[in-house]
Amino acid sequence: MRHVRITCTEKQYLGNQTFSFNFPVNYTEFEKLTQQQFYDQVKNQHVLIVNDLKVDLQVMDNNPDLQLIALCSTGFDHVDIGLAKQRNIKVCNIKGYAGDTVAEHAFLLMLNLVRNFQFYHNSVVSGLWSDSSCFCYQDHRFPIYDLKDKILVIVGRGEIGQSLAAKAQAFGMKVFFSERPNQEGCREGYVTFHKALQIADVLSLHCSLNDENRHMLNQETFNLMKPSSFIINVSRGGLVNEHDLLIALQSGRIAGYGADAMTYEPPPKKHPLLNSGLHNVLLTPHIAWSSEEAKQHLFKILIQNIEFNLKDVDINRIV
Repeated sequence: MRHVRITCTEKQYLGNQTFSFNFPVNYTEFEKLTQQQFYDQVKNQHVLIVNDLKVDLQVMDNNPDLQLIALCSTGFDHVDIGLAKQRNIKVCNIKGYAGDTVAEHAFLLMLNLVRNFQFYHNSVVSGLWSDSSCFCYQDHRFPIYDLKDKILVIVGRGEIGQSLAAKAQAFGMKVFFSERPNQEGCREGYVTFHKALQIADVLSLHCSLNDENRHMLNQETFNLMKPSSFIINVSRGGLVNEHDLLIALQSGRIAGYGADAMTYEPPPKKHPLLNSGLHNVLLTPHIAWSSEEAKQHLFKILIQNIEFNLKDVDINRIV
């Protein structure tokens, strides 16, 4: 039986777990390649294991015998899906491994924002509380709110969205699911996107990024929201126009923004959101998915995806 040539391009995202396949392989592993290193060093492979590097024309030309692109992610906007389909290259992603952990992260961002946690933590560390004459240090410019009876609108009714809904309902929140933007009709069990913007105390994004919803949140949509509303984004940075977002935050058009994703990752150090100095902006470096439990589950699914798809048993296939 021939050896299958497999390269893992970004092992750092998979932790200390070791690959073991049930067929002969020539396995190559890189901790983390840059895009240019990917182009220069990875050639003539049958299987590519990729997290967020672009898989484009040059990568596919460098690997003419490529059979499978095995993603370590759920999202696949970094893969030229049309070209893969044209060349009969299978692409599979990871599903159902991090619904609870991503929902927990979204809930954490929400709690932190509504309680102005970042400001009050800093008030302790900076000495503001110590310098005050009060047992309870509170600045009324930074109010604290309860989640109970607040309206949470979720965009995306997949595993993560439903997990977040259950957690929010346990805290007494009223939960609605939003229809996708620019839809003529509205499915049963959803509210229109227009209404979602108007009623949300918290709007949480849990949908994939595509050409139809890129910058779905922008100056026009911010203007429809309550000035007291918060936005959570643990999906893709491109869903939000970050220029318009910063203006909305600075002008008080919306109350706060918590995200685990940005348009460019990693963002440049001089990115305006990183340097805004706003207490109501809470950003984490795309780690919502990465609990130890989720990474173990991801790894098992990844190996299954490779072994089954190479046997022509379709599992988690995109194309």
